[in-house]
Amino acid sequence: MSDTNTIAVRRALLLVFAGIALAVVGASLATATGRPVWRAVAVVGALAQIFGWVLAVRYRRGGGS
Repeated sequence: MSDTNTIAVRRALLLVFAGIALAVVGASLATATGRPVWRAVAVVGALAQIFGWVLAVRYRRGGGS
């Protein structure tokens, strides 16, 4: 894997971890407060995870350049 793809995979995985953090915080606050806005934050976190995993797999297999 080239240096460019390695950096791209790291960025994609950083997006995954940020999505995990958003999902956990959103779900926790939605449970604690009952406000629907925090559920939306959790959903955005889940979508960020999916998008990050798709990018990571794409870059790892060489389709991202």
